[in-house]
Amino acid sequence: MSVMGVWVVGVVADDVVEEARRRFPDAAGAHGTWPESSADMIQWRERFEPAGLFEGMPERPSRTGEIVRFADAVNKVRNDETEVDEFQDYLLQAGPQQDGEGLFCAAVPRGDGAAALMWALGLDTTLRLPGCCGQFLFDAAQVCAALPAAEQALVLHPLRRAHVAARVRLWLDEMADDPNHDVDELIDGPLRVLRYAARTGVGAVGLTLWY
Repeated sequence: MSVMGVWVVGVVADDVVEEARRRFPDAAGAHGTWPESSADMIQWRERFEPAGLFEGMPERPSRTGEIVRFADAVNKVRNDETEVDEFQDYLLQAGPQQDGEGLFCAAVPRGDGAAALMWALGLDTTLRLPGCCGQFLFDAAQVCAALPAAEQALVLHPLRRAHVAARVRLWLDEMADDPNHDVDELIDGPLRVLRYAARTGVGAVGLTLWY
């Protein structure tokens, strides 16, 4: 049976953020947080783009192998608290229900839109994105604080944008069942929501789900 990876970035009111943190303290505390272990972070960084040969390997790993390794590493650093499903359901219900300025949703058959964008952007740029691996939970003040770095990461000049888009398509070709996914929306959508949240004085949430 096929699975669907869904990346949602949507606006939420500050009182929703406060309630989520009160009701689901463990899940909210882990959501969008990078691993505290330096060993975990080193291992995660190494999955981005292997710089050389691995011990026992006669040649550089294939591009497909690099993508698969990175996808596995992304899954390992995301929020996996036991109450995460209920936590995410609460935030989904509290946010917008239709696409627009306040909601971005990338549904990719057998794919992971957030991981695809991260791999395409590269390590340094990914670390400027809000939260961790597509996940975050910000009140209005935190949105405003995170926005400048998000703009640095996602406002791309034409040549850079073409390079990122090509890498996203490569990821989708290797990992997903939807090679025709809207790559422009994958690049532009999250920042559109964050800008709208900052402009209207509300919070924002990033969720990654599998169905």
